[in-house]
Amino acid sequence: MIDSSFLIAFKVRNDINHKKASALMTGIATGQFGRPFLTNYVFDETVTGIFVRSKDLEIAVKYGNELMSSLEIFEVDLDLFREAWNIFSSQKASELSFTDSTTIAVMNRRGVTRIATFDRDFQGLRGIDVVSA
Repeated sequence: MIDSSFLIAFKVRNDINHKKASALMTGIATGQFGRPFLTNYVFDETVTGIFVRSKDLEIAVKYGNELMSSLEIFEVDLDLFREAWNIFSSQKASELSFTDSTTIAVMNRRGVTRIATFDRDFQGLRGIDVVSA
């Protein structure tokens, strides 16, 4: 699973995690961590983040097209949406966004334990192995 924080860091050269993301991308691209994919929610968060940071729609669209042509984009359906809502609304000690909650719901459904992310909210969650360098 790939998170938006990783994808943005990989694309934005002045991002604090760009070098780590670039180094890690080789392993991801070669399948070292399993088949890479993202969700439609992570796609949304990524292209929006790129657009906000760059202020350039063309850059965001180009990156979105690259992602669509190179990675599986798993769609969060209504059942996953509801599961994500349960995760989001019942959290006690974490500060997961709703999008992060959809990511966890998808990971649970697909039996995925690894996520490429720089988002600290995933660290320390039971059953999730954060891959960040």
